[in-house]
Amino acid sequence: MAISESQKGRIIEQLVGATLILQSEGALRVSLPLVDDEGVDLVVGNRLNDKTLLLQIKSRFALTGRGRYRANVRRATCEPNPNKFLLFVYYDKSQASLGDTCWLVRASEFCRLLSKQRETRPVYVFDSGFTSKADMWTPFRLSMKEVAATVLKALK
Repeated sequence: MAISESQKGRIIEQLVGATLILQSEGALRVSLPLVDDEGVDLVVGNRLNDKTLLLQIKSRFALTGRGRYRANVRRATCEPNPNKFLLFVYYDKSQASLGDTCWLVRASEFCRLLSKQRETRPVYVFDSGFTSKADMWTPFRLSMKEVAATVLKALK
């Protein structure tokens, strides 16, 4: 029996949540919304100041033929909210864990950068390489080992 796409997505959300808590040594708290109708997968809070951010997680289990990470993001994600972020992660089956590289992008910045994509398309397309230097997403690329520290910084 194969694992469904929704099961994969929920499992990755759990892995990311656990990673954030463990890496921050409990400084971050993670909650799951009851419903996912606003594109929010995790609510992440700083225990020291009660600030929170909303996190939409986009995960992939396979890359493009050229080894690039590609994901579709609904345009509804772009409704204004300064506390919403997108986290793009890759599950590396050969390592049986989250890949070392991820991208953390504030949703408003993501939407601004992709505002020139065809409006007739119902989704924005995120496409990035893991090592490229000239990629528009390079400033947002980080090691999975840095993700909790980066989230904590956003919650100062």
